[in-house]
Amino acid sequence: MADTVFIKWGGSIITDKTAVRKANIDTIRRLGTELKPLLDDYRILLGHGSGSFGHWAAKEYAHLKRSGPKEYAARVHAVAAELNHIVVSELVSLGLPAFHFPPSAIIFANDDHPSRLCFGALTEVLHRGYLPVTYGDAVPDAKRGGAIFSTERVFFTMNPVFKPKRIVLITSVDGVFTADPLKDPDAERIPEITPENFKEIRTALGGSHGVDVTGGMLSKVETMLALVQTSPWLDSVVITSAEPGNMERAVRGKRVGTIIHR
Repeated sequence: MADTVFIKWGGSIITDKTAVRKANIDTIRRLGTELKPLLDDYRILLGHGSGSFGHWAAKEYAHLKRSGPKEYAARVHAVAAELNHIVVSELVSLGLPAFHFPPSAIIFANDDHPSRLCFGALTEVLHRGYLPVTYGDAVPDAKRGGAIFSTERVFFTMNPVFKPKRIVLITSVDGVFTADPLKDPDAERIPEITPENFKEIRTALGGSHGVDVTGGMLSKVETMLALVQTSPWLDSVVITSAEPGNMERAVRGKRVGTIIHR
């Protein structure tokens, strides 16, 4: 039986975050081309960030403050779904069996916690060799009206059900660094993170500007470290860049980027 692997394409690499609702089509197509042969050996669940789509919608609402929580959730969902449509359309044009799986259709929340999961169809699709594509989304929430579920949070919710062998996070930088590698030439990549060395690493991350530019790297690492410690089926989480070949190497268990493991 093929291993299941979760892959996330960061919003900062598949969109232009400096422009409103602008997708990086060339990057999506290149990553899709690299992803295609992996479907022969693995069950892949693909997720992606919202980048300049969902984040711009959330920022706009924060300034307007005119709609209630349900209207806000619907607005963010609609814009995030727009990017998902672009991603899936490009994947299908490359010959991949990609299908939309918006979190808002399979996760219902109550007071910002998952309260009902509807994973039946997703399970069938994944096990029959299709490519389900999910993303960061606003989901209905019985108490709050809507709740934001990032792609990492969606993966966290799905993890106990689908038990992935590995989670691969494709970001704008090649792993976790001691400082912002885009601004500090002395920043060093941390090759692996474990419970034993995290205390020292956490101090470096907390003091670095890189935490912000990499989409909340400290929070991402804390979440993924907790995940590998509580999930015996999860071999590792790999954080690496979108450089050609990195995604395939990470999925196949090769050493690339930063590896988080028990």
